[in-house]
Amino acid sequence: MKQLLAIAVIALSPLALIAQTQHFRFTNDGAFASISADSDPLSNFRLQVSRSSVNKTTTTNVVFFAFTFAADFSSATLVQIGGQIPNSAFTGDNTQSLVLDLDPSTLDPTNSFSQSCTLDFSSVDPIFTCGPAPAGVIHLEFHENGFERDRLLAREQFSTFGPITVHSHDRADTSSANVQGTIFGTAVSSSSATVGVNHMSTLEFIMN
Repeated sequence: MKQLLAIAVIALSPLALIAQTQHFRFTNDGAFASISADSDPLSNFRLQVSRSSVNKTTTTNVVFFAFTFAADFSSATLVQIGGQIPNSAFTGDNTQSLVLDLDPSTLDPTNSFSQSCTLDFSSVDPIFTCGPAPAGVIHLEFHENGFERDRLLAREQFSTFGPITVHSHDRADTSSANVQGTIFGTAVSSSSATVGVNHMSTLEFIMN
């Protein structure tokens, strides 16, 4: 699976999904929730939603990447959503209970991106087909369970998903959490989610 994932990332990286280079940067300072899953050998995803501050104004941002391979490995699909979302899409007074209710089709393209790209391996020359993210919503309910608590003093990370690089520098207090909901109609249920509070962490999206 990891080899196939690496092949898909390398193959997708030259795609001009965005007409020109875009760069979004957020300072996260407040509540956040995240979940990642790779138990299915044919798919995996990562999602994080965070409160942020831009020019002393509270905003909210999300990062979501999902890879899915066809059962016969004839194709691979990458769904990418990132950037600023409406504050109303992420609710909750504290980390005990946080809810993400997002319709990606409503995002503003000037400060976010939402797209899906499929790589078809069945032909001699792989065929790329790109377009909007799947129709539907992401609805996730996070509930802190306190099973594990951590204090993250400083962590810098670069992650590349096809043509998009995510650069993060994290300082946060975190706790394990339960999550339930759906992502584009697919049920999600896990006790290995994370909630917490960022302390002037930074998040950058670089698209080439």
